[in-house]
Amino acid sequence: MSANTFPAQIEPFKWAEQGFTWSGKLPLSRFARIAREAVESVDHQQVQINCKLSMDAYLRLVWLDVQAETQVPLECQRCLGTVEEPLVSHVHLALVEDESLIERLDEDADFVVLGENDSSTKGSFDQPAVVDLLALIEDELLLLLPLSPKHDVCEHKHQPTEQDVVEEKRDNPFDVLASLKGKLN
Repeated sequence: MSANTFPAQIEPFKWAEQGFTWSGKLPLSRFARIAREAVESVDHQQVQINCKLSMDAYLRLVWLDVQAETQVPLECQRCLGTVEEPLVSHVHLALVEDESLIERLDEDADFVVLGENDSSTKGSFDQPAVVDLLALIEDELLLLLPLSPKHDVCEHKHQPTEQDVVEEKRDNPFDVLASLKGKLN
């Protein structure tokens, strides 16, 4: 594998023993679920990734450390324009072979049990555990997408200004009722 080739799928235990690290950029378009959220083409957008696998032989688990950073063009929910939303993820994740090993982790440790989801398959002597590294990184970035992206300050013609709000203040329609009440008494 060349230094620039990103391994979409890895064998975490084998690769951690070898001290796997990877650093580089990938096109945002390779992250299909994030690209679907974008309101503009992401063909020229990049995701900066640094990742490292390390082995904890005593606990029989692998630690995956990932730093991923990109910007995604999303629709501003105030002005409906495009807002470039920065996504910065720092992940320290334990990859464990089975649930019994979870007890060995700290309470606040994040983990993935291999073979529990679609992005990995449980290993055996004939077939080692494989993790879809690309999908795992995409999952972490998806968690950072805001539910309602907005500019800090929108400068759009459809956003009302203070002057528009003052001009919209009109007579209270209930004033007519108040005047009728006075006539009835």
